[in-house]
Amino acid sequence: MKLAPECRSCLLTKVRSQAGYVLSDAEQIEKLVEKCAEIFDAGAAANAGAAVAAGEIHRFCYAQVKKQDLYADIKVRDNERAKAVAAEVKPLLNTLHDTLIASVLGNAMDYGVTGHDVAEDFTRYFREVFARGLAVDDSEKFLPLAKRVVFFTDNCGEVIFDMLFLEELKKTGAHVTVVVKDAPMLNDVTVKEAQEIGLASVSDAVYSGGGGALLGTHPAAFPPEVAAAVSDATLLIAKGLANYESMTEYVFDKPIAYLMMIKCDAVGRDLSQLSGRNVKKGDLVAYLRE
Repeated sequence: MKLAPECRSCLLTKVRSQAGYVLSDAEQIEKLVEKCAEIFDAGAAANAGAAVAAGEIHRFCYAQVKKQDLYADIKVRDNERAKAVAAEVKPLLNTLHDTLIASVLGNAMDYGVTGHDVAEDFTRYFREVFARGLAVDDSEKFLPLAKRVVFFTDNCGEVIFDMLFLEELKKTGAHVTVVVKDAPMLNDVTVKEAQEIGLASVSDAVYSGGGGALLGTHPAAFPPEVAAAVSDATLLIAKGLANYESMTEYVFDKPIAYLMMIKCDAVGRDLSQLSGRNVKKGDLVAYLRE
């Protein structure tokens, strides 16, 4: 997915917000935002992929505020919060498909999109949105392909709901390789958080995707073990907007199931065009790209 015009204000608002976690000087923050605007404009002029340009902006921000993991405390909090919610809603989850919906719904725990707020009462929110189900549901096509799966994670908090899905997927006999981030990027799962929450307990292997602090998934960065798992896979599962934005820029000789909540109009338009369906902000999506 390429940059859309509204990506500019979204990214710069996010830079201003996250810089404020560390900096108190308003003038210093605005100078940082101005520099990030220059990076965005250069990326837009070069027709850069949305995830590539946004990743460059976030890395620049982290370097300027001299803090690599701005979301460290938020990640711990959200994983604990999600565990409590998962325990409360687990009686609703009676089938593999139910846990798939839970995994997609968990993508609402996202701090990377301006204008999207994470619900304070997430248990109530979960129950309400779960009842609506998936707006795009290709699970009947992709779940039968889930023999050797590579699962690309997204956010902390969200990953707790992913684990409910992976636990059930493993019961079907699927071999599951999970790929997490190589270094902190927004509130994405890294090896550190994967170890803290026991992600290995619902998978056959957990690897980092390589490349340091990347936004989304980029095959050129894959270490040999991830490249081998992808080559052997019968299905790739990509969680979240950044994985959608990045992976649609590459050619994978594998079916990819994109699992996400549509949290911005730009992604909704792009997926509508790609899928030939009417997708809008707020929709839960499980879309298979064959």
